[in-house]
Amino acid sequence: FASHQKDPAHPSQPVPYPKPLHLFVRNSTGRNYPTMSFLLKWGAGAVCLQSVVDMLVDMKTKEALEESELTDETKTILSQKVGEDSFNVIMALKGPPAIVEANENAPGDDAVKTEAVDLGWEKTGENFDDPWTKVKHVSRVREKISKEFTIEILATDDMMTELTFQERIKAKIYTSRVVFPLVDFDTSVDDETAKRVLDDLGYSPGKALPVTYNSDFDMLTDESFSRIFFAGMGSVLLVKQEKVSDSKHGPFVVDMPLQGLKIRDEDKFRSYGARIHFSADQVVTAIYDYAKAKEFLPNEVGWAAAKMLARTSAFLLMTAREHLIWTHFLVSNVAVREQTLHLPPNHPIRRLLTVFTFGATEVNINAFNTLVPNTCILHRSTALKYESLKDVFASSFSSSTIYEPFSEKKYNPALQKLIDEGKFPYASEGAEYYEVVRKFVKDWLDKAGDAATDKYATAFYKAMKATTKGQAYELPKMSEENAMVNMLSSIIFTVTAYHEIIGHVVDYTILPSKAGFRLTKRDPLHIDLQAFLYTEAVSASTSTRMPQLMNSFPNFFSAAGAPSWERDVWNTFQADLKSQSNKVQEDDAARDVEFKYFDPARFECSVSV
Repeated sequence: FASHQKDPAHPSQPVPYPKPLHLFVRNSTGRNYPTMSFLLKWGAGAVCLQSVVDMLVDMKTKEALEESELTDETKTILSQKVGEDSFNVIMALKGPPAIVEANENAPGDDAVKTEAVDLGWEKTGENFDDPWTKVKHVSRVREKISKEFTIEILATDDMMTELTFQERIKAKIYTSRVVFPLVDFDTSVDDETAKRVLDDLGYSPGKALPVTYNSDFDMLTDESFSRIFFAGMGSVLLVKQEKVSDSKHGPFVVDMPLQGLKIRDEDKFRSYGARIHFSADQVVTAIYDYAKAKEFLPNEVGWAAAKMLARTSAFLLMTAREHLIWTHFLVSNVAVREQTLHLPPNHPIRRLLTVFTFGATEVNINAFNTLVPNTCILHRSTALKYESLKDVFASSFSSSTIYEPFSEKKYNPALQKLIDEGKFPYASEGAEYYEVVRKFVKDWLDKAGDAATDKYATAFYKAMKATTKGQAYELPKMSEENAMVNMLSSIIFTVTAYHEIIGHVVDYTILPSKAGFRLTKRDPLHIDLQAFLYTEAVSASTSTRMPQLMNSFPNFFSAAGAPSWERDVWNTFQADLKSQSNKVQEDDAARDVEFKYFDPARFECSVSV
């Protein structure tokens, strides 16, 4: 441990861990280091080592559980139902206090400071307008998902505090299959018991979980279930229907053919995949279970289980694709990385994006560690073999349309009719907010003058465009009309509004009867306790706060020598956001079904997990 130090040639990149440590930990991808790989593949050494590790971890976990201040009921449930999964128990004990502490120390808008922005560049003078020199090396972390898709994250950013050595060790241990083997259980508890356990652990709204702003959203009745897809996060799935269905069950369809994904224990867990039909009145009329090759209708035996299968399939898909891959890695992560590599800190486009990528690298590193590697929390909470989870990630990349300008999207005639009637606010209010953002971006670039198209801006756009190669929607050439405006507007829209609807998941995870990441064959109406607790950890992580978008950011805009026009443009944007917020609230009050997701007053300036 004593040999760990900074590399003088690259101060921002720590020297690799000393070799003795490689005997005991894996890297973040889950791969073994060579010595550990040898021990685990050959001979009795593997059995002995694993037995010792298991014994020590089990002892410490039981000790921590017994010493906790939890009720006897919670201790018994954790011990008897998931006790052999030490990682699950530790997350349940340690997760909520960590989330609460993070929120108590959440940054305000004054944390974004002009002087702090310098990663990737060195200043040659004292004044804001003095030129910057690009540094030769900025540390990055890479993980290849498929031939076409590699996740590449900066090792640090302007605002984050670099992890201590101890924190790095802890992260390695938490993703080690040696220390925390993957074990699956399929026991469940009822909603009332689950609620008591969550409250006892601190997984309750206003503590480790965010407080929902939705009401009467049980997801169990046919009407409430349908609301997921017409006035909830499932809207992002409904808009993928290109043609109006000619089915007798109605014009709307959400199709999720996920039955080919491989299940790691087919005796315990159900396969994914469902096709949901809705009437013109926006009410579910039929659900096709792909694995069973059977259609279920309302009030038939198996109808409630079919709806639960549909909710679970949708929740897993949207979390992995729209939330994790599209929002975090294809937009937020790519934007902060490429602006750092190609734009000097005083460049107007980097200045524009800094607020919207505040803390993004730290958030995306945490999202990666939590949701991507083998035996990460997401993998543990699903029923999937890891190769199938990676298939979901890979297909998420190739199917991405996240950079398509939101207000220019086309919808099938049946959906367009709902939009025209004011019955599909995801599309109408999303387009309105996108246009507010686009006006702001145009104003900013107009003030930037020639810098909006200089060599730095051109290099940045080309780099962004290159990252979309192989996606369903690729960014156009920069020479096309409004290409830069639309790209920047899509980045801002995604990390604010889109992240809000796809990331406000507490309604879906608060009870095991609502939704989650897997279903057992033993209880097809509830998420099993082990997966439920892991899901709460993911849900709680979304409660960690970033500064609200509707703020002044006093230490950034026009601060420390930055041009005065920045404050004028930002203030105009704030006034437009206020007007849009008032309109959204008025429209929501007049609707039969609430849709509060696209109120700018709820948006954070950058992604949280």
